[in-house]
Amino acid sequence: MEQFQILEWDTGFFGMTVARILPHRLIQEELERTIALLRKGGVSLAYWASDPADEGSQQAALACGGLLADRKVTYLAELGDIPEPVGGSGWMVEEFEDSAPGDDLEDLAVQAGCCSRFKVDEGIPVDKFVDLYKLWIRNSVNKRIAEAVFVIRRENRIVGMVTAGDKGGRGDIGLVAVDGRMRGKNMGAALVHAAGKWAYAKGFTHMQVVTQGGNLAACALYEKCGYRIEKVENLYHFWILK
Repeated sequence: MEQFQILEWDTGFFGMTVARILPHRLIQEELERTIALLRKGGVSLAYWASDPADEGSQQAALACGGLLADRKVTYLAELGDIPEPVGGSGWMVEEFEDSAPGDDLEDLAVQAGCCSRFKVDEGIPVDKFVDLYKLWIRNSVNKRIAEAVFVIRRENRIVGMVTAGDKGGRGDIGLVAVDGRMRGKNMGAALVHAAGKWAYAKGFTHMQVVTQGGNLAACALYEKCGYRIEKVENLYHFWILK
């Protein structure tokens, strides 16, 4: 069985060889052998999405110097069951039609990554984390990795956004953010609902979103909007060659 996969996109973006460890469960001896193979192959950074229910895997990750960079939570909702959001005064959700994002949309994308493993891991330069999320929203707006972007404007400034697309036969939310000064006004729920409505119109029966377990505000938002946890993975980073 193949133990790891080189990630070409991550390797090109970060300027070092990046890989993904494939089995979700490994005992310490197996993980040590895998890391030795990664080192021999010149891999600098490896990700491992491990099964949090398997205590042996968690002990192995810590024994081998893994950083628990993210408790990756996948939320799922049946689109017909998503409750209608409470509206607000002075704003509405609209589809973003421009071919490129402005500074306000890029800033929101960076805010969306507030608990990202690429921010949590101090081995990744801050400027690379920022570049990653700015590239994410640019490629969402130009429809390379998303099919629609919905925004909320206040006083000619974008203060909320969500990206929507499809993944694995489901509707999929990529990025969600509301400017810190605008929170508490039900904008997040309205954006999540807009993405679900878009997916339902496209014929999808389910909508999914992946977030960080440490992002308590995001988890509370999705649960408020009718989403339930489908899967949790502990995502470790291993710095092999620095």
